[in-house]
Amino acid sequence: MMELDRVIKHLKAEKRMVEPDQDAVVALFRDEDALGISLLYYEIYGDSFPVEHVYDPDQVKQRNHTDGQHTLVARTTKGDIVGMAGLFCHAPNQNVYEAGQLMLMKSYRHTRVAAKINQSILEKLPETLGVSAIFVEAVCNHPVSQAMAHKQGLHATGLEIECMPARVYSKEGGVVRNVSLLLMFKVFKDNGASVYLPQPYAEFMTRLYGQLGLERKNLAGEALAGTTDSDDFLLPNAGIARITIKKAGNDFNRVIQDLEARAGKQSLVQVYLNLGDHACPRAVDLLREKGYFWGGLLPLWFQSDGLIMQKLPGEPDWEGLHLHNKEAEAMLGFLRSDYGTVTGPGRPGKAEEMVTALKF
Repeated sequence: MMELDRVIKHLKAEKRMVEPDQDAVVALFRDEDALGISLLYYEIYGDSFPVEHVYDPDQVKQRNHTDGQHTLVARTTKGDIVGMAGLFCHAPNQNVYEAGQLMLMKSYRHTRVAAKINQSILEKLPETLGVSAIFVEAVCNHPVSQAMAHKQGLHATGLEIECMPARVYSKEGGVVRNVSLLLMFKVFKDNGASVYLPQPYAEFMTRLYGQLGLERKNLAGEALAGTTDSDDFLLPNAGIARITIKKAGNDFNRVIQDLEARAGKQSLVQVYLNLGDHACPRAVDLLREKGYFWGGLLPLWFQSDGLIMQKLPGEPDWEGLHLHNKEAEAMLGFLRSDYGTVTGPGRPGKAEEMVTALKF
């Protein structure tokens, strides 16, 4: 049997009824919580969650013994895990963490447990750990998680369009299309690094920096040079390919073409660019010529900031996004305008400026 089949069989054997309305405390992970965490993922997502290690209690333990993951659980007096959230580090800057996987057992969603977890994971724990920044990827099939993050001081910096497979939500009522994620950041300790902003996006991104309370010096970009420094990963079952470009070189076009060939025509492709790389503006020009459009700002992602560009296999369902506030709606308007520019008849040249009158 496949490894996933083995661990799912184990979870089915361990599954038990959790008594509702128990008192629950929010606390840091302990080794004995690992099985409860895996059972919670299975309870909410079935076997469809795209990252399979969450179903293996041994791997849950291992990852929580590193600085790359810090998990908070809602633990009942009987030791049942009825909710959780985590800080996960997968940025090149090891001091930038994603706050994610806030989930709660259905029988506890009428309680205040979710609010307690949310406050702890978005405010108390990051301050205790002394992290530079946190971010969330809030689902856009409903506005609840967006509102909870905004209440804790996070601001919208991007939209990852239709990047979560619809099958992940099959046990939660189901969705027709893949789910988009609103990228939201909060910076605790800034470094004031200089950036090379692509001309089509400079004005809008300057507004985002102001919204986050960050100051940046924008420098003039230079030509591609040398060899591209990149890392990529593909999730074929989810139809997602992502590449992180620390430095864009003369072979940048070939690197992207190779990634697209391996990903296939039906995949979403995300390119994470380093705004501290002097060739970033030229790399953006080349991507826009290929149909890539703006995805988001990533403060401190590389120590310097990052930028997401994305390309979809087809027209997204723009009307299916449920956004919490005008800040997020302005993000969508800017992104949708850029999508129309790069995919329409008058596709951009080297540095065609996109005009926008959007205001926050």
